[in-house]
Amino acid sequence: MSQGYLDLSKVESVERQPLNVRIYENLKAAIIKGDLQAGNRLTETEVAKQMKVSPTPVREAFRRLAAEGLVKIVPWKGVVIQSFSDEEVKEAYQCREALETLAIRLAVENIDEEGIERIRVLLEQSFEAENETEIVRLNSEIHSVIIEYARNAKLKMLLGLVSDVIYHDRNISAYNSSRREKINAEHLEIFQALKEKNADKAEQAMRVHIQNGLEYINQENLSKKKGTKSPE
Repeated sequence: MSQGYLDLSKVESVERQPLNVRIYENLKAAIIKGDLQAGNRLTETEVAKQMKVSPTPVREAFRRLAAEGLVKIVPWKGVVIQSFSDEEVKEAYQCREALETLAIRLAVENIDEEGIERIRVLLEQSFEAENETEIVRLNSEIHSVIIEYARNAKLKMLLGLVSDVIYHDRNISAYNSSRREKINAEHLEIFQALKEKNADKAEQAMRVHIQNGLEYINQENLSKKKGTKSPE
């Protein structure tokens, strides 16, 4: 291993599971739970050998993890488990709060019945979802629909600049049942305000949602530094 001993023993074999999905999900779970530590490097060969698969699906899993901000691809060397400094997280959330509170106000003006129904369906699916990957996808899609109805291309582009931190943190939150319940409640508040066409209420609900997200991530990072685990 390239950075000391990297224990992949808790990453299960995928012999009897669909490769494209399960390699990604197993690696992702190991990263979120801390079995694979931030800063460690993984190579396609190492992971393929451990998981008893060929390098190709591992490569595909690495790309998907990179798109979600969980790893950083290092050309010809594999990937490094991603981490963000407290300052990087703080700055990203400051930008996110400014941009998404604007997005929700614009969405209140523009959203139609079709948009309301799309969010309602996504909310319903997210409340029932149990798979962490599916929860992250649905929660991300809720925010994407809101940004879509803001109808501001520059705003969408700017949010893309902090998307790696946002996706990384959504993945961490999805593995904590208590935080998931709070996210569901916060999304419902945002939805109700959108439905009522109440821009002030919608902005405040979005602001609280983002600030609570930052508070949770800060607590998680502090727990990791102390070597403790946050309650589920």
